[in-house]
Amino acid sequence: MLNCRAMQAICKFPKQQELTTHHREIVSRLLFQKGVNSSDFAMYNLLGWYLERPPLISRSGDHIIIDVEGPDGSHLFLPPLGIGSIVTPMRDLMKQLPVFGQKPLLRYVPRILAEEIGREYPAISAIPSRGDFDYLYERSDLAELAGRRFHQKKNFVNRLIQEENPQIELLDGNLSEALGVLEAWNAANPSEDLSVCLEYLAARRMLPRLAEIGGIGVLVRIGGRPAGLSVASPIHSDCWVVTLEKADRQFKGIYQFLNWATVNRIPSGVRLINRETDLDIEGLRTSKSSYHPSGYEEKFILSWEENKPQMNSDRHR
Repeated sequence: MLNCRAMQAICKFPKQQELTTHHREIVSRLLFQKGVNSSDFAMYNLLGWYLERPPLISRSGDHIIIDVEGPDGSHLFLPPLGIGSIVTPMRDLMKQLPVFGQKPLLRYVPRILAEEIGREYPAISAIPSRGDFDYLYERSDLAELAGRRFHQKKNFVNRLIQEENPQIELLDGNLSEALGVLEAWNAANPSEDLSVCLEYLAARRMLPRLAEIGGIGVLVRIGGRPAGLSVASPIHSDCWVVTLEKADRQFKGIYQFLNWATVNRIPSGVRLINRETDLDIEGLRTSKSSYHPSGYEEKFILSWEENKPQMNSDRHR
């Protein structure tokens, strides 16, 4: 059950307020109830991935509307999320997008929400955005690495254990070594890519706040010194997302080991692991596919023509 008082405390759209960890339960419960497993709605990403403007939240009826920072500080609205009819929240959003200086479209719309919107607004077009699909895995597959499908992955893990005797620690208070891994990785992999910059800023913001969002950080030591860092946190109670993995590649198999170690420290009751997108990068697609995803959180770009009725009027007479 949703906390009705907490929901009513959110200001009504188009007014907005800053999204905080106090909204974590509302967002998580709505995602679980709708069956949405999108990394875009994970609190780590919402609260961490921005340059200057933190995310904003408002409500329309029994739905929440989240506004994240887009290019050049613009407003980028995620699709309305809630229980009950999506007609009013979508109508409110479509009406206000021009006021916020936005084109008539929504990005990062999970399939289940795209289909719901499409049933009510059939004139809206939906285009798959393959590079934004999240990879979903059964937690038990990644934790056990059992069978022929994972034979090579398990060999990498076992070899690293035998040759390097890695030690696994959960982050707890002292973050200096974890931040050191992050800084060392950035120094070894310089990039002016905006997504790399945002990933770094998100890690700096969220490593100290993992407990607030129910997440964990895993530090791997080899020879007494930090060699790998991973972060995972809930999207909702049945699905966690791995948002950060950085390691010293001089140790063969370190990434396979880090993945395995992290998943085995995520609560056993969690069913799905989201390892985010491949950004249409062939190397990332090959790597993520090699772990045999059980499915994808497919996402769509929705668009419509301004000043034209989008609803099926026969359905709403």
